[in-house]
Amino acid sequence: MKKTALVITALLWLGLMIPVSAQNPVKKMFEKYNAGEGFTVVSINKDLFNLLVELGEENESTEIKEVHDVIEGLDNISILMYDAKKGSDPSFLASFRKELESLKLKDFSELMMVKEQDEEVKFLIRKEGEKINELLLLVNQVDEAGFISITGDIDIKSIAKISRTMNIQGLENLEKINEKAKEE
Repeated sequence: MKKTALVITALLWLGLMIPVSAQNPVKKMFEKYNAGEGFTVVSINKDLFNLLVELGEENESTEIKEVHDVIEGLDNISILMYDAKKGSDPSFLASFRKELESLKLKDFSELMMVKEQDEEVKFLIRKEGEKINELLLLVNQVDEAGFISITGDIDIKSIAKISRTMNIQGLENLEKINEKAKEE
């Protein structure tokens, strides 16, 4: 009887874990490619944000206070970019782009898309009620493709400010959301 209960418990536990990993295709892709040749991977977690918050509390600078207000609500920033110039297989970029395009992002809604010359950046958000809990940027350039995922309690205007401070490539396009809102 104990063995049967143990097996049932194990199956239930596995059954609960599989849907969770399947629900976040971005995280799954990040884990799949995070050590691949040609990839640049950056993962910033809550612990670093907490350290920065502590530093911000000691500093009187307006810029530091803005960063403090933004990062206090963040949980994670994950960046996964593939650079065809650094990879050994020239055809891999095309298949990686197809995989990015085929991500099942049913829980996300597109805020906007920016196309400039040979670059396309899509801004998507995932909301829970009225709160944005994930901002996803899908980046597609001539020799590069990938994404930036920001999770936590997200304020788009504040993220645009922090992108200037931290100089995270791709996030500078967030200011265009504010410009678009002003035009409307």
